[in-house]
Amino acid sequence: MTNRCLNWLEQKKPESPALIFDLSKVKKNYLYTKNLYKSIEIYYAVKANPNTKIIKLLNRLGSSFDCASIEEIKTCIKARVSAKKISFGSTIKKEIDIEKAYKIGVNLFAFDSYEELIKIAKKAPGVNVFCRLMVPNGGSEWPLSKKFGCSNITAEKLILKAKEIGLRPIGVSFHVGSQQLSLKTWQKAIAYASNIFKSLSKKKVILSFLNLGGGMPTTYKNKVYNCKIYSSNILKSINTNFGNLKPIRIIIEPGRFLVADAGVIETEVILVSSRGQYNKKRWVYIDVGRYNGLAETEGEAIHYEIKAKASKKVKKENFILAGPTCDGHDVIYKKKECILPSNLKSGDKLRIISAGAYTTVYSSNFNGIKNISEYFIE
Repeated sequence: MTNRCLNWLEQKKPESPALIFDLSKVKKNYLYTKNLYKSIEIYYAVKANPNTKIIKLLNRLGSSFDCASIEEIKTCIKARVSAKKISFGSTIKKEIDIEKAYKIGVNLFAFDSYEELIKIAKKAPGVNVFCRLMVPNGGSEWPLSKKFGCSNITAEKLILKAKEIGLRPIGVSFHVGSQQLSLKTWQKAIAYASNIFKSLSKKKVILSFLNLGGGMPTTYKNKVYNCKIYSSNILKSINTNFGNLKPIRIIIEPGRFLVADAGVIETEVILVSSRGQYNKKRWVYIDVGRYNGLAETEGEAIHYEIKAKASKKVKKENFILAGPTCDGHDVIYKKKECILPSNLKSGDKLRIISAGAYTTVYSSNFNGIKNISEYFIE
């Protein structure tokens, strides 16, 4: 959270719900990340927050971009990002979208299956491709291990096949899961990737590219590892596992880490209710929920820090927090604590901290609930 966001809220008093976003914090985060990872290239994961203002800022700073769809690619191109700085990182792409990206000038595509490889060869002949590996996601608060990636054995076969059908297989990628808190999981994933390099080198295929994916965590309710310890673990693991086969080109795809703590959502309390359920905990209903911004509270995965505009001396209690829709699934925190002032009432405002990533982009029109308005501080 930045003081600039809080000051803006106090002065402007926007209608709720509203996301206030400090672009100067994104710049600070980007430069800090560059310093942490030195020679590693940064590809911003556009899906975290695809707002054009963010993309233009990061482009000026020298960032490249990881896109998951043709629409994200178009958004980047409209923001004057060079196609050479774009990776089409999804492993699930329609042929027509592959063709469109190719014609735009994108030259870096991900795959993790035979059929995807054939589609790329057909619609984007001769491009650079990398194979996504399936790696452990233990320690991640938002796992990504089951839907994407392939085994090392399959990856090796696919990389050889890619070369055979005229593509340029340059390396591999993986994703340890979003908001990854385990250092050991990173070590395991990097070791998996290095095994592909070693195995293929014996077959005279030398890979030169490693995509570390995303996963670098931001601070929500609980503090995370010291960033320097975190990055040092990754860099040391690369050197230890790859040895003289260390890739010439290594990229990383931070999304959450760059933009989450640049944003604050202000939400309004709609109702405070005592219903005689769940250990007599009272319910607080707010105008933001699963369907208009807080999708990542699914399974109470991401635990946001939530603050009220009240004196510290006010007595507090642990509430159940829920969203505004008629869907019974729209409950934000029931098991995890939500400590708020006991005198909370309808009309009071709450601030959801570190809400700049994976919030507004998840909004839907379900129930006609109002979407979060966005305000950017230059």
